[in-house]
Amino acid sequence: MKSKDSALKKYVPFIQAGIQSSLSYRTDFFLYRLGDVFTAFVTYFVWQAVFLSSPHPQLGGFTINQMVLYIFLSFLTTELSSSGGTWTIGQEVKDGSIAMRLLKPIDFNATYLFEEIGHKVASAGIIAPPLLGGIIIYQVFHPQVVTFNILNFFLFIISIFLAYFINFYFNVCYGFSAFVFKNLWGSNHMKDAIVAFMSGTLIPLAFYPHVLGQILQFFPFASLVYTPVMIYMGKYNLNQLLMVFILQVFWFVFFVVLSKGIWRITIKHLNVQGG
Repeated sequence: MKSKDSALKKYVPFIQAGIQSSLSYRTDFFLYRLGDVFTAFVTYFVWQAVFLSSPHPQLGGFTINQMVLYIFLSFLTTELSSSGGTWTIGQEVKDGSIAMRLLKPIDFNATYLFEEIGHKVASAGIIAPPLLGGIIIYQVFHPQVVTFNILNFFLFIISIFLAYFINFYFNVCYGFSAFVFKNLWGSNHMKDAIVAFMSGTLIPLAFYPHVLGQILQFFPFASLVYTPVMIYMGKYNLNQLLMVFILQVFWFVFFVVLSKGIWRITIKHLNVQGG
C-alpha cells in the first residue's frame, strides 16, 4: 500500500504543474474559454436557422429544443474529454525538451496524463459548474424537452471519464508519430477536423445517412462526444447502453495497448532537434 502511495506521489508535481501552467497567463486562459463559449452560441444560432427554415418540427429525431440541449452538452463534453497530448508531444520533440522528460525515472505516458489532469482541473473547474448548472436549470423549466434523470446523469459522468481516457491515449498514439515526422502541426489540424466530424461534435451522427451514421457509431470517435451526450439525453435503451459502454471500454483498452506497442517502435526513431 505504501509503495502505491509513494508511486502516486511522484506524479503530484505534474498535476500541480498543469494547474499552474494553465493559470500562468490568466487573461489568455479566460479569453480562450470565452472564445469556446462564443463558438457554442454561434453553433446554436446556425442550428436555430436550420430548424426555422425546415417545414418539419423534427430533424434527425431532434426537436429544436432538444438540439439546443445537444449543442451545449456536446460543447461541455468536448471540453471535458479533450486532450492535448498530440500537441504537447509534437512540440517537445520539435524543441528537444522531451529529452528531459525521458530522463525521469517514471512512466513516460503517466507524466503527460497527470500534467493534463492539472490542466483539466483548471479549465473544467471554471467551465463545467456554470454550464452544467445552466443545462440542468434549462431542463427543470422545460421538462417536456428532456426530463432530468439522475441515473442518466451519473452514467454520463462515467462515460465522460471513459471518453477522456480514450481521447488521451489516442492522442498519445498519434503524438508518437512526431518521433518520425518531427513536426505534427499541419497533420494535427487535419486530425482534429476529422475527429470533430466523426465524433458528432459538429453534427449529431443521427443526421448522417443511416448506414454511415451506424458505421461511425462503432468508431472510437463516437465514444468521445456523441455517446456521452446521447446517454445524458436518454436516447439509448438498456441494450444500446450496454453496447456503447462495451465499445468505450474496448477502445480504451485498445489504445492503451496500442500506445505501448507504438512507444517501443517509435522510441528507436527519436532524434532530438533542439535542447
